[in-house]
Amino acid sequence: MRKTALFYTSFIFLVIIGLVVAVDLTNSQSQRRFGRNLQVLTEVQSKEQLQKIMEGIADALGVKCNYCHDVNNYASDVKETKKKARVMLKMVMTINRDFINWEGAEVVDCYTCHRGQTKPQIKGALK
Repeated sequence: MRKTALFYTSFIFLVIIGLVVAVDLTNSQSQRRFGRNLQVLTEVQSKEQLQKIMEGIADALGVKCNYCHDVNNYASDVKETKKKARVMLKMVMTINRDFINWEGAEVVDCYTCHRGQTKPQIKGALK
């Protein structure tokens, strides 16, 4: 009886370890497959969702993917524009979370300031 209990306990333990390793490998493989190096947009769930967000950013700045990314390795951090984009995304997220958080409020996004240009388009008395 004791040997049987020990066998089943060991078996269950090995199955749990196998599942943990399999989940970790799956996450690692999907990170490599999508070329992800997400440091700000950590809640993105799919490649399609990420692509939609990136297209919105590119449209708001009037640029193509290669403006911020090494198109041979999208996860690479070699371009300064990618580093700047992370800072800007954090700024936009902070503004929307901390300052424009009432119900029905318009959110701030890249287009709010950039309006299709790489440099923010300041208008009126703020010039």
